[in-house]
Amino acid sequence: MLFLEVSQLFRRRILLLSTYAILVTVSVPICTAFGTIYTPWEVAASILNGGSSDVNLVLALRLRRVLASLVVGALLGGAGVITQAAFRNLMASPFTLGISSASALGVAIALVLGIGGRGSAWFVMFKSPFTLAFFAFTFAIIQVLLVLLLAWRAGLDARALILASISLNFLYQALLYLVQYLVLNEIQLATVIFWTFGDLGRVGWQELSILGAGILVVAPAYLLLHKDLDLLLFGEEVAATSGVNPRRARFIAVLLAALGAALATSFVGILAFLCLLSPYLAKLVIGGRHAYLLPSSMLIGALILMWADTVSRTVLSPVVIPVGITLSMVGAPLLLYLLLRGGKSGDYQG
Repeated sequence: MLFLEVSQLFRRRILLLSTYAILVTVSVPICTAFGTIYTPWEVAASILNGGSSDVNLVLALRLRRVLASLVVGALLGGAGVITQAAFRNLMASPFTLGISSASALGVAIALVLGIGGRGSAWFVMFKSPFTLAFFAFTFAIIQVLLVLLLAWRAGLDARALILASISLNFLYQALLYLVQYLVLNEIQLATVIFWTFGDLGRVGWQELSILGAGILVVAPAYLLLHKDLDLLLFGEEVAATSGVNPRRARFIAVLLAALGAALATSFVGILAFLCLLSPYLAKLVIGGRHAYLLPSSMLIGALILMWADTVSRTVLSPVVIPVGITLSMVGAPLLLYLLLRGGKSGDYQG
């Protein structure tokens, strides 16, 4: 009887994952068909008639955004699950580590150095479109490494991670505000602020290729952590008696989640709510076992971001709303729902 129940649960989870994968596949052409110009019917008619150069160009631009949303959504969806397990808290995300403030500070520093180094040889590097992304990624990783170093000295438990993250996050925020107030001009300040909105329009084909290569490396690494994450949820004593070093497992989990989130954030800006929304919806439907929860959250994250960007491009056409704003408008009601649902501590119960 027990074997039959386990078999049914396994088939149900595989069916759900297959359904999510099909929905993602089907959503790609549908989301590509919507935009500020050319209705889906005009796009379909053009494709059936051989396609005009204008329509093909528009479709290429839209497809780039859709594919970027797929990759970024998957990266953030997986990173959110891993961080929540490492912190044992449903309200945790990679941005709890202070990635957003550190990345924004990196962007601000890049803009400052771009002016100060105009006469030097190394200023050539600031001609690259990847400069802001490089600085955002570097500062985010530095922030996470500092958090892990401080937390390691305090035992690297969930409490130490949270305290170290909060402390350094306030420091990075203060440094960011100081740079904005004393150094940046109006154009640079507007650049930093717009970067924090989160927007897929800044992702070109070159950036997309880097994101694609990144997820090919990060996604399998996400999935390899599933057993350690399951054990961490039961506490450090249970993990240790099962042969897992809880400090090392938590260190690797947080670092890997931060790498995925920092890579996504460096190219598209801050999309913090996706790291909360995707894991919550995935756990609600498929359960807490990370072998299924991780791929489920990655697929749901891709779906949410694809459709959120489609709404952002069409709801106030021809104005395109940054997708981070759309996600925040969805995420805020979610947080209120979790609060009203009666959770006292936010502990993650797998």
